[in-house]
Parts: sequence; structure tokens; C-alpha cells
Amino acid sequence: MSASDTKTDDSKLVTADTVYVSPDGGTTDEAFPKPNVEYDFCVDVANAGELPSGSFFIRFNLSDDGLDAGASVKAVVHFGTFPNKFTTYHLEACIYSSSAPEKPINCAGSFDITINTESTSDSGSSGSDDNTSSTDSRDSDGDSTTAESQ
Repeated sequence: MSASDTKTDDSKLVTADTVYVSPDGGTTDEAFPKPNVEYDFCVDVANAGELPSGSFFIRFNLSDDGLDAGASVKAVVHFGTFPNKFTTYHLEACIYSSSAPEKPINCAGSFDITINTESTSDSGSSGSDDNTSSTDSRDSDGDSTTAESQ
């Protein structure tokens, strides 16, 4: 059966109550973020359905007064682990304006990530790096495009 023949249901995707900021990949919910500390934006997503979901993305909106002219910021969104199955994911990151969230201002180059399965006897890590950087914009969105998601 081809991947296009697989039945999916996105209607049962749910998030936890709130998004949160974490200094350690989602382990700690930092209620009072401090300056000069790197943080991840996190939200827990689950599939409460009886079928797998299709591809989906999580868009984090962070708004303040914007980004000063000539300034830059690294947008980082923590993903989590990839499941132990052979598949290829397509990762994209685009900047959106709060005033026009339906149209990207600029998109970074995309990246295809191929995950190979591991047997339980394999040692070491999966070799995948799940920290991804997107575009330089704090006022716009850091988009995390995930095919399975965190």
C-alpha cells in the first residue's frame, strides 16, 4: 500500500492547555524567562484519534515591538524525537507578519530529513539532530513544519 493510500484523520489532533517556554527542550516549564538565556517554545500535541494524522505544522507567534533595523535573532523551536520508522520528513521555515499571517514574507530553504530505523540491539544515538533553526525574526513566527510532530 502506498503512502498516498493510507487513511489519515487530522481532526483528533489536540494540544495541551498552554504553550510554554523551556530552557532545556521542554523538560522544565520556565514561568519567568530571564534575559540572555536560550529557550525553546513548546506545546504538547497528541493524536486522540484511531487513525494516524497527516502532515501538520505548529506555528508559534511571538509578538513584541518588533526587531530593530539591522538586528537579528535566531528562532529555535524544539521538536523532540523521531519515531523508529524509515521515513522522510520535509522541513520548512517561513516568516509571517502578524498583520498578514496567511502569506509568508520570506522562507528559508527547505530540508528533507531521512530517518532510518534502529533495531533494539543497535547502540548509540539515532544520529538525527532535532534542533532546527528557522529564520531571523522574533516579531514574526518561528514555524516548525513537522510531518509527525512534537
